[in-house]
Amino acid sequence: MFSIRMDIQSTVLNQLNTTDCLYSLMIQNHLYGCFIIMEDIAQHKVNVDGTVISTPKFTFDLDKQFSEIGLRYGFVMDTKLALNIFNIEYKETWLRQFKDIDIAQNIEEVDKIEESLIEIIQTIKPEDAFFVSALETGTLPQEWIGKVLNLLHQEMEDVTIENRAISVALTEKPIRRKLSTTRRAKPLKKSNTRRNH
Repeated sequence: MFSIRMDIQSTVLNQLNTTDCLYSLMIQNHLYGCFIIMEDIAQHKVNVDGTVISTPKFTFDLDKQFSEIGLRYGFVMDTKLALNIFNIEYKETWLRQFKDIDIAQNIEEVDKIEESLIEIIQTIKPEDAFFVSALETGTLPQEWIGKVLNLLHQEMEDVTIENRAISVALTEKPIRRKLSTTRRAKPLKKSNTRRNH
């Protein structure tokens, strides 16, 4: 599993290195969702059949719905934050990771993977550190919600200025309900609060 951790570290680092502003928020939201999925798989909270995870209440295809992981499991559930652009290696590495976790069923291994990725995520500029700000509770503090809204509004203004069609997206009120938290409240601290699926 160590070589797989190195693989995912370099893949996540490559993806984060190409980010700024709104895209940085998208990728961090997606990564947060990936953390929740790893934990759910390792703790048997979901059934796994190929790339499909399910409970009696829902079914989610990790391959076909990969861009929506942050929408379902992230700290901001807004359809404008679907991760529609990413390196193919990023997707392939995560799908392989989910499969390996299902085989191993080892939450301690997930903890190690998360710790190694949190080290990388903490290198993001402090003003863009959405993931770290949501780590403790699964929600963003009020000042970070303001940053999210500013980014979304700026994106809409940029699209309008460039005379491109603005896609009409159903936008949920961001972060009004309790969301999933990863098992880590902060690096090296566990959290027991999780959203029920």
